[in-house]
Amino acid sequence: MKVGVNMSGNQNLMNSIWFGEKSTLPLPEIKANILYADTERDVLLNLIELYKLGDFTQKPLLIQLMNRTKDEAVLNLCIRVFLAVATHGDLRDSNNLHFLSDGSEETINTFASAAVTSLSLEVIPYLLALLEEWEDVTDTAIIIKDSIDFFLNFEEELGEEVGVQEIGDFYFKHCDENDKENYYFYQNLAFPGDMAKKLMQRVMVAVNKEEPLRMALIPSLLSVFSGEKVPSDYNTIINASNYKNFINYINVLSSKTWEKGHKYFYGFKI
Repeated sequence: MKVGVNMSGNQNLMNSIWFGEKSTLPLPEIKANILYADTERDVLLNLIELYKLGDFTQKPLLIQLMNRTKDEAVLNLCIRVFLAVATHGDLRDSNNLHFLSDGSEETINTFASAAVTSLSLEVIPYLLALLEEWEDVTDTAIIIKDSIDFFLNFEEELGEEVGVQEIGDFYFKHCDENDKENYYFYQNLAFPGDMAKKLMQRVMVAVNKEEPLRMALIPSLLSVFSGEKVPSDYNTIINASNYKNFINYINVLSSKTWEKGHKYFYGFKI
């Protein structure tokens, strides 16, 4: 199974593993920029700056924009931001995801691939509904199934050719055995410390062979959780000189307070 964040494609704004550095502007100025923005893109980019500073009061505006925009690039970025900042309650409200009812293949692929970054079991009913609707589109169906498998690991028990109904039954059983109020990374409680260990394990292998990092999801989650970008990209060759940057990065993460089963955006608990 391959799970990653869909950061490729011509339709995506902010083509990166995170949403950039925090703004140096004060909150009132950012709010004024939103109020007087001329374009949807300006509204969205300023909303992101607001969220980076821990102010999520304008989340309804993000949801409104996500469901009304006709700009595919704006929509795709809205989706990625929404999933990063969404609570379980945000996901339970199906009105927040009305755009899925008539989404293009590009939009559905973006949502399905980024769904894992929600870390919430509440995203799975949407993925199941989409799988039923898009199961004849092979590439999209694979993305959707991979994202569901990220949370449930159903393929190991049921096989890859299993149908939507059986996956749904497996999901309800999984929910009975796990607390849906927690956030999960694969089948474990989400915790940056565990992600950082996996990152360093990969870095150790890569530095010994001087090969690319070739890791997407964990660097993205750590960067978004902390607001500190992982010091390497997917294709960066890891060697003795940049290896030290990872040690420093892990030290920065270790100095922060994290709680297992919780979700963060730029250092702020969601």
